[in-house]
Amino acid sequence: MIKRTPILTILLGFATLTGCVFPGVYKLNVQQGNIVTTDMLAQLEPGMSQRQVAYVMGKPVLKNPFSDNRWDYIYTLEKRDEIVKNYRVSVFFDTTGKYTHYEGKLPDEEFSEEDQLKSVPQEEKPVNTINTEAL
Repeated sequence: MIKRTPILTILLGFATLTGCVFPGVYKLNVQQGNIVTTDMLAQLEPGMSQRQVAYVMGKPVLKNPFSDNRWDYIYTLEKRDEIVKNYRVSVFFDTTGKYTHYEGKLPDEEFSEEDQLKSVPQEEKPVNTINTEAL
């Protein structure tokens, strides 16, 4: 029993380490936050209520619980552990809750759902299966 413990510990440690660095693991594209377009920002007009801004822009990712004067729209696109797109747009309101202005800049290239779909890998056919469509 005493000799088995070090062997089992070494095997468990080896299995844990090899699981962390296993080659060929596919990493998904991760989108987080709000997608903001230039069309959305163009629709904002000073004096709009918070409800109208939420209708145009959607609900913000971050709201300051101590103040309703600022909403933050944050977006990040990560492809296989590399951040491809990252932007932040802050929308400001006056003390009565009316929209005043926004700060922040969108990336030069416009977000396109088609571009996102092109980055998704095609479905691979299983290796050891019988094609039932031909039968």
